[in-house]
Amino acid sequence: MNRIYLVLLAVLFAVVPFTVAAQGVCEVREVSTVVVFGNGINTPEKDAYDLLEVLEKRLEAKLPADKFEGLEFNIAYNRTAGILLDLLEAAKDKYLIDATREIRDFSIAFWRALGYLDILPDWFQEAALESAESLTSASLVNDRDLSNHLALYRSSILEGKTVLLVAHSQGNFFANRAYEILYEGSNPITTQSFGIVSVANPSSFVGGNGPYWTLHEDEVIKSVARWSARFLQPPPLVSNIGNDPNAEHDSLTHGFVTSYLVRGTNSEEKILAGIETSIGMLEIPFPVAEDGIITVTLTWGVEPDVDLHVFEPNGTHVYYANRFGISGFLDVDDVTSFGPEHYFVGCDTLEEGMYRIGVNYFRGFNPEVALVQIQAGFIIRSFETPLETAVGSSGNNSPILVADVIVGINADGVYEFSIMSLGVQ
Repeated sequence: MNRIYLVLLAVLFAVVPFTVAAQGVCEVREVSTVVVFGNGINTPEKDAYDLLEVLEKRLEAKLPADKFEGLEFNIAYNRTAGILLDLLEAAKDKYLIDATREIRDFSIAFWRALGYLDILPDWFQEAALESAESLTSASLVNDRDLSNHLALYRSSILEGKTVLLVAHSQGNFFANRAYEILYEGSNPITTQSFGIVSVANPSSFVGGNGPYWTLHEDEVIKSVARWSARFLQPPPLVSNIGNDPNAEHDSLTHGFVTSYLVRGTNSEEKILAGIETSIGMLEIPFPVAEDGIITVTLTWGVEPDVDLHVFEPNGTHVYYANRFGISGFLDVDDVTSFGPEHYFVGCDTLEEGMYRIGVNYFRGFNPEVALVQIQAGFIIRSFETPLETAVGSSGNNSPILVADVIVGINADGVYEFSIMSLGVQ
């Protein structure tokens, strides 16, 4: 299947929430698998992309050129949130009251304290004990980020690609929940097209029984194991790999790149080989949607019908009654719950200007939530839009606006993209 591929020249994170700009040019190549990185605890989004870039370069060095050319790389970003974030912040506030302590020592103290609540300082016990009994795998997965991840996985499979998620640390809780929803939820996928490779897993399993690697020296996983025993929670999977004692590693022996993908280590070799093997075991799904330089995917819940609307720069209104635009095409239209509906723009028809995205609650009996995922080049953003009441065809000319995709061309003839939210997120 032809893949419209963006050669990423720059990524600029704007100060406006959910606005991202990217520069690139189009070329066509074949893509069969999306390799997705799921980050660990307390990782800024820019750092997550940096880790993905390292993973991409290591795989490029390992894989035959023809295999690597079939890969696309993306992020399932998750923010540290909820109970664990509260615990981190409370501990940090107390920790930094003592001026003799340094910030760089905090993460070591935090994880040691989580595993040794009875022997480390009183300042931590107070904060940790208030939250620890509720610190379960479910409490570490926030629904908003998970919804974004699922939209990425479903749209990729819809386009005939397999998805391999490489999950690190906290990202494994998101990975396992995503696997459960994809295969056991109300709208299950029917092919074994999604798989997980697990690194530094604090959970007690890997969704789909995918491979995992946890270093014997990983202090974070050791702390999680001790915490789990104290609060009668399922323990993490036992460590199963070791590196040379003299090998480079970070202070907690837990970092994705700084401990697990250190060049020349046993763990690096095993992880990269496991990724290659896992990709080969995935089942290629039948494509029901086209890929493009811009793609928009709409999903929703059990109510019968929510419609995707796109207003193209040329003025064409693309929706179920006018599926062929001048620029793009609504190639998937669903009227039986869940979706998806799917719109794409190819490089050969891409226009400068604004693509305005909206939704209309056409038919249903209860409030619903629409999830719209927009991809412009390598930039992906997902938006949740609450829908109170179905309005039928009367909403066709005035759909609820979700986001704008802005396309420009700079002085060098390079495309520039941005995604701007217009509604509730």
